Amino acid sequence: MTNANWPLPYADDIETIPADEADDIQRVVRALESILARTQAKSGQFRADVHVKAHGYAQGEFRVLPNLSAELAQGLFGHDRVYPTVVRFSNASSQPQPDAIPDGRGMAIKVLEVGGEVVLADEQRGPTQDFVMINHPVFFARNVKDYLRLEQVLVRADDSSLATLQGGLTGGDWNPLHWHWREMLAVAQIAGHLPAHPASHTYFSMAPIRFGKYVAKYRAKPAGERHESYLELVKRLASQPDAMRLALEETLQTQEVLFEFQVQLRTSEQTMPIEDASVEWPESVSPYRTVAHLLLPRQEIALLRQQVAFQNLSFNVWHALNAHRPLGGINRVRRWAYPLSSAWRRQQAGTKLADPPNIDNIY
Repeated sequence: MTNANWPLPYADDIETIPADEADDIQRVVRALESILARTQAKSGQFRADVHVKAHGYAQGEFRVLPNLSAELAQGLFGHDRVYPTVVRFSNASSQPQPDAIPDGRGMAIKVLEVGGEVVLADEQRGPTQDFVMINHPVFFARNVKDYLRLEQVLVRADDSSLATLQGGLTGGDWNPLHWHWREMLAVAQIAGHLPAHPASHTYFSMAPIRFGKYVAKYRAKPAGERHESYLELVKRLASQPDAMRLALEETLQTQEVLFEFQVQLRTSEQTMPIEDASVEWPESVSPYRTVAHLLLPRQEIALLRQQVAFQNLSFNVWHALNAHRPLGGINRVRRWAYPLSSAWRRQQAGTKLADPPNIDNIY
């Protein structure tokens, strides 16, 4: 890496926190509570606000590569080691809809047995490093204020798609010059992803994290061949609402799945903002570089799906080492939104925290 592209240093004051952000976050929490309560009243079920349908859970290994360059050998990646992991594949929607419907897809990795100081311990396993991603490089809101506006639109729209679209685009302002075109485009792009095998997507963090002495975004990119042809998946989607789950289960019964875990170091203040999660950091300025491999060996993941311990797992970007602390407004609001959604789904429904998954059988 040339000096011109050398990563910018992390500093404790690298974030720019608006004076009214704490109040806005509390407004987000109240809006989210309203949405969760309304969903429960209509469906009779205590659901999270997003990623309500899991395609499957898998156990695996997070293999940090040896001999990384100094700027990459940071935090968890400071030395080569194999960590046991639990991975969840899911849809992004707030509804458990058939897999044939276009939607964003999520991948969450829980790296176990990590060492070092953590920001927020995982109550289920003690210290973990969670990486939470979707198959799109940017978030649909720039910051907390944008996120609050969209949450309030959802509250007022009361599940009306047309009202949601209108409110999200205009924000109540009928001057097209003031409409939120970029945010609505991101929403449409995320929700419009055509169905594909869960192991064939590239998944992105969208928002940045601290990367030891530096700052980075991360992604998980499939390594190797596509695991099922598009035509085969289309046939399955036409007749099976849980086609993604079945495809993932059958794949892992017969073959291992491998992802490259990559980071993109922040090298420019102008083109790589901390506080705007809707901006894609240009790879021409700083390419993604592989720092670990995520290996999912052959296994019967249908058995994991039936275990309460896996059903009640909570994946949270704030379950993180201090060396990989989440950064930016979207991550700061997640610190409040994730526990609320998780508590609603598990505890308010009368479900106690389950014993942690048994990792003894990780290959």
